[in-house]
Amino acid sequence: MSTHIPVLIVGGGLNGLTAAALLAHQGIGCMVVERHADTSIQYKFAGISPRSMEIFRSLGLEAEIRANRTGDQQGGGIARGRNLADPDVQWGGPAWPDASPYSPTQPATCDQHVLEPILRHCAERLGAATRFSTEFLSLEQDAAGVRAVIRNRETGQEETVAADYLIAADGAGGRLRELLGIGRSGPGVLQHWMNIIFDTDLSPEIGGKRFTSCFVTDLNATITPRPGGRWLLALQYFPEKGERPEDFDRDRCRDLVEKAAGRPAVKAELVDARSWEMAAFVADRFRAGRCFLIGDAAHLMPPTGAFGGNSGIHDAHNLAWKLAMVVRGEANASLLDTYDAERRPVVAATLAQALARLQQWFKDPAGRLPPAAAIVNDYDVVFGQRYGTGALVSEGTPDRPFEPFAELSGRPGTRAPHLAVERDGHRISTHDLFGRGFVLLAGEAAWRRAAETVSERQGIPLACHIVGAGGDLRDPDGRWPAALGVGPTGAALVRPDGFVASRWPDGGNDAERKLDEVLGRLALRGTGKEGRDR
Repeated sequence: MSTHIPVLIVGGGLNGLTAAALLAHQGIGCMVVERHADTSIQYKFAGISPRSMEIFRSLGLEAEIRANRTGDQQGGGIARGRNLADPDVQWGGPAWPDASPYSPTQPATCDQHVLEPILRHCAERLGAATRFSTEFLSLEQDAAGVRAVIRNRETGQEETVAADYLIAADGAGGRLRELLGIGRSGPGVLQHWMNIIFDTDLSPEIGGKRFTSCFVTDLNATITPRPGGRWLLALQYFPEKGERPEDFDRDRCRDLVEKAAGRPAVKAELVDARSWEMAAFVADRFRAGRCFLIGDAAHLMPPTGAFGGNSGIHDAHNLAWKLAMVVRGEANASLLDTYDAERRPVVAATLAQALARLQQWFKDPAGRLPPAAAIVNDYDVVFGQRYGTGALVSEGTPDRPFEPFAELSGRPGTRAPHLAVERDGHRISTHDLFGRGFVLLAGEAAWRRAAETVSERQGIPLACHIVGAGGDLRDPDGRWPAALGVGPTGAALVRPDGFVASRWPDGGNDAERKLDEVLGRLALRGTGKEGRDR
């Protein structure tokens, strides 16, 4: 048997399903193959950053995710104490602070075993094919495409899938990165951990105050409550001392839960105990020919800061629109080179932030952690990522990988700042305008006429919104145009992923030339009138 699909995605976890949903949202056919029979049962990822929620909001999933939330990133504090009975527990702020001044949405807690089915159903509803209980066997690629052999694990039937491109989302233990000849660098395996999921009657409060997570210093572990009494205890174990994952049987897990609780005879019914390695790696390349790495296949980072899973979501978001434009013939294939150029430096800087937090929060008995980088604000990492080169018109080499999140000003290579506007009497965010094609935010009608002409001639979808008097968007808070760093007649070109590609301080009679020039520099070329005439 053989099948052809524009994009084959190997790995049906958090990042693979996100990529499938984003590609299907763009109208691009894709297939996900996943060797497991179903989505994850583990709590490997929970804290969805507000930036990731913006991405899920663009897919129409915000309400569904919040309806199925498994905790509250903002309603409880982060605690630290010897155990849950410690009378001298120290309290920190919420896991994620209020994001409303900077984003149209807030963070969310939705454990991976709950989130993945939501993403799967979204991808399937939009037209993506999903093949669970299906393992990847082999891969060949050439200038024309890729060919992968897959096998149904239930029937044993093999199938060859021909695709234009392949996304490797098969995680840290997947085979694709090595098959593609891509090495990786970094500190390596730092610590060995156990995730113990258990049912309990413990209260998610300490001294009457709700906690989101507690660092239990007696065990050098974290304990995290979940609705319905199913909790997670995560702690280190030490192979160098003879400790093994199989040692964590029901009796030992019950004993550990009692130590974390600080009192005996608590309910602790084991649901699952699974080992994992806390590691720090970044792949040397995120692309090999027509194959791309995302998520844990591309990078591994400690969960401190909740940057790892969210970085994988951002990988998928960066890559999906570029693949979509190339597959549709709206961009030159060289646009795909910008995925590695943009994401890998930001991922390396994000990893350094996760390691610095690990050094600050946990003991390091094995002494494997590298010297810590200077810690920046969590929301600088979440909102302030800056691409120095790629699908953008640079305004200078960045002197830091993260811009202060409260100072985003429309600089190319940074996320467009959230701007509350009114359209047809309804208040929305400018981020609600992004997601499919390029968007031009402008201050005068000449830009709209130029955008229509260039879009038709180049065959590139380009929506233009005029902000202010006579435009389709009102600016009730008076933040335009300063929020984008342009003048009253200027404009900013925003990519489908919400990052600014270019901006012009003023308009004038040469708006059409300016757009033509920038779109050419971004490796965009379509099949519009100019292409048909040629």
